[in-house]
Amino acid sequence: MGIIRGGDSEYEEHEPSFEEKSAEWQKTLQPLLEEEPSSLKLSGKYISNDDVKIICNSEGIEKVRVLDLADNQISDEALPVLFESENLAQLEELYLGINFLTGQGLTDIACSSQIKLNNLRTLVISDNRLTDACVADFIRSKNFPNLESLDVGWNEAGNETAKALGEATFFSGLKTLILERSYIELEGLKEMVQGGLMDQLQELNLSANKLKDEAVKVLASAPKWKALKVLRLSQNMFGDEGAKALGNSVSLTGLTHLYAGRNYFGNEGAQAIHESKTLTGLQTLVLKEGVEEDAGLVNYSRPELLRPDDPNSI
Repeated sequence: MGIIRGGDSEYEEHEPSFEEKSAEWQKTLQPLLEEEPSSLKLSGKYISNDDVKIICNSEGIEKVRVLDLADNQISDEALPVLFESENLAQLEELYLGINFLTGQGLTDIACSSQIKLNNLRTLVISDNRLTDACVADFIRSKNFPNLESLDVGWNEAGNETAKALGEATFFSGLKTLILERSYIELEGLKEMVQGGLMDQLQELNLSANKLKDEAVKVLASAPKWKALKVLRLSQNMFGDEGAKALGNSVSLTGLTHLYAGRNYFGNEGAQAIHESKTLTGLQTLVLKEGVEEDAGLVNYSRPELLRPDDPNSI
């Protein structure tokens, strides 16, 4: 149908067909795959669900080990397409941060019996709109036994996810878990730290959750963390009591990096950590951080995930 833009000028709207899109994608992908057959970086390309279907069926895609689809327009419908693709069976790293995922797709792949990405080692699905329930479904899934690094930060993961982590028995290789800017609090953390998964983690990011003094005490006193080296607790809500619990912890003695800035402890709490007699292996200790104003570091599109400075406002 013609669209009149003023005067007698007429412009035709044309939505390319699936076949036309396929041909264009093949032109785009061929030189990229020739240059680097094992890695395909397609972030920020306005990729939609149809594009995902085309990419999965493109010539040469079966050699790709690292696929970056971050910052696109991919929604839940595309997840089964990706995870059930025979052509992506050798994929080891998949990046899907900053897309339009809301949850059903994650639940679908968690329950699917057709998953082909059994070699997946790294999965990043941060900064979407994933619900607590769907992230918990994923954690309970048996489909990803070889996963070593999981980033579900900047979503709505909360106490149900934490409970699922406490029950998890199928992530035997998981070493890095990122839950930054989530909604985990005392109730969920109590169940999370009971799980065997905590003894195999080497890096845990709980920055910008809802952890107050009692929650940090639970974390610091849990008889876990045998492999933990990096712990991030910045931008939570704990004060001197929580800081003292960290400084006195005999469970966290393997830590080499601890980030605890932008919390509510003062000099007393800071001193307890800095002069700790148990955290003697620390190579990096961050007790104070500035307020970031860089737009690239603040998720203005999700203001509800930004922790206010007033602890009584949450």
